Amino acid sequence: MHQFCETISAGNRLIGIVRIPMKADRIKINQIRSGFFSPVLGPLVRNRQAIVLLAAVTIVQIALTAAGTIAWQCPVKSTLGVACPACGLTRAMVLFAQGHWKAAIDLHAFAPIFFGVGIFLVAGSILPARLQQKIANQIAAFERHSGIVGLLILSILAYWILRIINLMNP
Repeated sequence: MHQFCETISAGNRLIGIVRIPMKADRIKINQIRSGFFSPVLGPLVRNRQAIVLLAAVTIVQIALTAAGTIAWQCPVKSTLGVACPACGLTRAMVLFAQGHWKAAIDLHAFAPIFFGVGIFLVAGSILPARLQQKIANQIAAFERHSGIVGLLILSILAYWILRIINLMNP
């Protein structure tokens, strides 16, 4: 791959060298951008069977956790002994639903977001088909435009790293 550089100078002094991105660099940037801005929730909402299944699993998991029964233990924590990015999320969502917002956020900072997504999945599973498709298209357009999915993933990974190094207690 060829790269062109341009020198920046002021009079007889060299200030710096600027690398001019080539077509291959722009392609890589576009690939990263398209992955970062790829819609996830919009296409999911288009598939009624998938959102009904996810809504049902979410309701069952939260109900069992609220009842004090552990429905699904974290495979990462039980295998490796390290909390995964979602450890404590279900318990935090239960606390959030019970109105203990501070305790929920203390347990897992992303509980309100995932609680909202859970409610959205339940609501989306009972919407009329035309309205469901219209909302799915709007969500997909928002995801493509804002990069919210990529930002959320990066935020959760940063939160996880902070929890692992004990800067934030789970």
